[in-house]
This record gives sequence, C-alpha cells and structure tokens, in this order.
Amino acid sequence: MNQVVDETTENVVLGGLILNPNEYNTVAQYIPELEVFSQKKAIALWIKVSKMIRKGDHVDTLTICASLTSDEVMSGLSKGYVLDCTTDACGQAMLGIYAQKIYEKYLLRKIVDESQNIKSGVINHGQDVYELITSTHTLMGELLRVRPGDKFDIENLLDSTAKTMKDGATRMIKTGYRKIDAFAGGLTRGEISIVGGRPGHGKTTFLVNLLTSLIKGGYKVAMFNRELPNTEVIKKMLCIEMPKLEYRDVRHGVLNDTTIKLLKEAREIITEKYSEDRFIMFDNIRDFPKTASEVKKFNPDVIIDDYIQLVTPTGKEDTRRLQLERICNDYKWLAKENDCAVVIASQLNRYLETRSGEAKRPQLSDLAESGAIEQVAENVFFVYYPYKMDSATHSKNELYLVASKVRYGETGEVVLGYHGDICTIYDELPVINYGGNNDNRELPFD
Repeated sequence: MNQVVDETTENVVLGGLILNPNEYNTVAQYIPELEVFSQKKAIALWIKVSKMIRKGDHVDTLTICASLTSDEVMSGLSKGYVLDCTTDACGQAMLGIYAQKIYEKYLLRKIVDESQNIKSGVINHGQDVYELITSTHTLMGELLRVRPGDKFDIENLLDSTAKTMKDGATRMIKTGYRKIDAFAGGLTRGEISIVGGRPGHGKTTFLVNLLTSLIKGGYKVAMFNRELPNTEVIKKMLCIEMPKLEYRDVRHGVLNDTTIKLLKEAREIITEKYSEDRFIMFDNIRDFPKTASEVKKFNPDVIIDDYIQLVTPTGKEDTRRLQLERICNDYKWLAKENDCAVVIASQLNRYLETRSGEAKRPQLSDLAESGAIEQVAENVFFVYYPYKMDSATHSKNELYLVASKVRYGETGEVVLGYHGDICTIYDELPVINYGGNNDNRELPFD
C-alpha cells in the first residue's frame, strides 16, 4: 500500500466513531479538512456520521445503512462498507491515536504534492517557488507538532529554559507606551495580541501609532493592510511625524504653500526612518501563504495585520469560525518560527451597538468568532472611544484601551490621550488649544 495512504486505519477510526459517538471531539480535532481521508467513501461516511452526531441523532450501523442516499452510494458508500468499518473498529481508547495517524498520513500526502509543485515551479519560472517552499515548511512544522520526536532530553530543556529566563528582557518588545507595556511588559516574541474595536473607535489609528512607536524603538515591522490602502495609512503617518500637518487637510488634499512645505519635510523624515530594511507594508495580499512568504523574507520583529476577518482562507473548513481558527493557528506558528510578535486587528460583533450606557464597553464575547480568536491569542485588547457614545460625559481627547485577556500579566483598562487633528495617541491626555475656527476640526477616526 502507498506509504502516505492508510485506508485500513481510516476504516477502523470511522467504525470506532460509529460505536463510540461520544468520542467525536477526540477524532474531529484531527480532521480539519475532508481530504484527511484518502477514500471518497470514507469522506462520505465521515460527513454522514459527523452530521448525525452534531444534530444529536442516534448513531448506529442500522440507522446509517437505512438512510443512505443515492449520492452517498455513488461516492462508494455502501451498507457493506459501513458493516466492514464497524466489524474492524478500534476500541474507544485507541480512537485518538489512530485518528492522529490518519492526520499524519494526510500531511505527508500534502508535503509530497507540494514537493512536486516545487519541482514544477523550478522548471516553470512563472511560479513563486519561494511561496511553495514556505507552504511545505509550514506543513512539515505541523507534522512535527502532531508527531514530536521520541527522544526527550530534560537537560537540554533546562538549559533552554535558563537561556530564555536570562534573555527574557530581550524577548520583550516595548511598545513605547508606558501604560500599555505595564500590562504584560510589552509584546512577547512568539505570541499573538488581538486589538478589537468597532468601526470609528480607533483600531487603525492605534495600530499606526503603534507602528511609528515601534520604528522609533528600533524594531523591524511588517504591516499588512487588508482594509485600507497603503496611501491612507501613509496619510496618518505624515500627520504623526509632522504634527503641524492636520489630517483633514492631508486626507482631503488641501494644498497650499505651507502644507506643501510641511509635506516635503514629513516625506524626508519618513523616507529616513522607515527605510526598506526596517519597514515593509502591503495592501495587496489577501491569503496567509503569501503573508507568510513576505514575513520569512523580511524577518520582522513585529507583524501588524489590520483586519484578520479579511484574510482569505486557504482551507476547506465548512464554517467561518473554523476558517478563522485555522488562520489564527497559522499566525501562531508563524510567530514562533520567526521569533516575532504578532498584533492583529479584529472586528467586533455588530450587536454591541444595541447595548446602552457602560454596557457598550467591549468584552471578549463581542469578538467576531470570539472562541477561535480568544483561544489562540495571549493578549486581547479593545480600543474604545467613549466620546463617540457619550460626548456629554467623556472628553474627545480620551481613548480607552481595555485589556480583557493578558495571559502573562494583569488585565484592566487605561486612558490614553488622543489628538484627532494629527492622528496621534499619547500615554497621557494632551493639553490641546483648539481655538477659533479649529474647535471642531477633529474627524471621527478609524
């Protein structure tokens, strides 16, 4: 039998699941895609049994055989195949072990396929060979994760732990904001931080300020703009780096001699500070493999992704939640493999706006597909602009950052300063003299 195909194990797992439907979650964790099964009839049986279990239907051989559809029969699913699976079924205790073996074979098949694609790509120079290599490397990493080496060396592990403790300070990436760093010491390499917020509450403005602060701190940053074009991000950067420039003028293209002079000065600052060896930014990448490819080329200290819900899924998961879970897990492995910190913006559920008063303050359950995101992330922050909800009580210069999950630190909230005219966020509330006609120049920010 082909070494990357194990039909017997597939059959005994399916049979074991029919006899032990309460072990569905044990098996399902190793079936992220239907292609984990190499046989069409096995795929058809998995779909049928998993749907029955999720619906709460009674599962046994007779029920399955009696409800076979013509499409299922056409795929090779027969009463004889169902009976064979249950006859040869593995026991309850072995279900997880055998399901893992199926998943390993699936990963090996994909690695073999990707290797062939690399070979073809070398011949056909029109293909992005580096991207193919990156995809193969990711698959190998996943295979090693589910099947770690047999040898366990406690001494080497202790040495690595000691080195990590010694280098702990260097593994922390300071954001440049004292109040934010106080939660967990800063961003940690190999970890993910989520920044959530509703539209108009400052997610993008916060991320751009974080970007400029990290660059100022000497870090390399890669930014992926899924929602806004790079030009709109640059407009915010111009105002941050040249505070005499007002965002309204820059955004609307209000040009006069003074504005043109300031833009030239800001251009020189940005060209020098944001050189190509310290900063890259993309607004034309939608899927994760291309994202990973650029990260591996650049080797940044920090990745900023402005909208995780707009990342195009590459898997075949049947729900958006599972798709997002796959993307989050891919980002987690990318952070570990490249020893960098990842900051990802996430949209919040729309029903947040229907709540009243302080209930509008974001919480973990407001994250779109919250379970998938919250589970992977070490930190979850919410950007909240209360002035937009209650201008009578809150100042327009207050921006709240709510730390709802901090795995290795303290949760809580801080008030940051915000100056809308120049798209700038401060550690403390700024003293702003708007004066005269400028009193209402601030734009609702995003």
